[in-house]
Amino acid sequence: MTTGEGGPSRLFSFVITLFRPNASDPEELIRFGDAHLREGRLDLALKAYSKAARADPGTSAEKKVAQVYGMMGRYMEAIASLDRAAAIDPADGFAWMGRGFLFLRLEMRRKALESFKRAAYLDPENGYARYLIFETAEEIRRMEASPRR
Repeated sequence: MTTGEGGPSRLFSFVITLFRPNASDPEELIRFGDAHLREGRLDLALKAYSKAARADPGTSAEKKVAQVYGMMGRYMEAIASLDRAAAIDPADGFAWMGRGFLFLRLEMRRKALESFKRAAYLDPENGYARYLIFETAEEIRRMEASPRR
């Protein structure tokens, strides 16, 4: 196999499929999942990340699981993964921001607002979280003020 079409990334993906990851090594499973994700194989990436999360429950693997679920449009499952990540590390502002974005996708603005507030509380320097709090609160006010159909 040459590195012509698809380049080194394609070759790497081919090689990594020859060597199955050690199912008890979360870092190896995450690298395996990353290779599948780069190639767009979401189901295989999800499987590897899920195994990594089970082998060593940690925020890194759970956030990767959430990322793939989000890419698949499976937002509630992505939120559940971020909830697990936040339970492991309650100070993880990234997990709370991700929850907020996913709740916005589901048009659950109040839950999104709560998540953005938590992210801003955890990281007072996060200007983007403060901006999203303002925008989400404004959207809620606009919706409440508009006549219902």
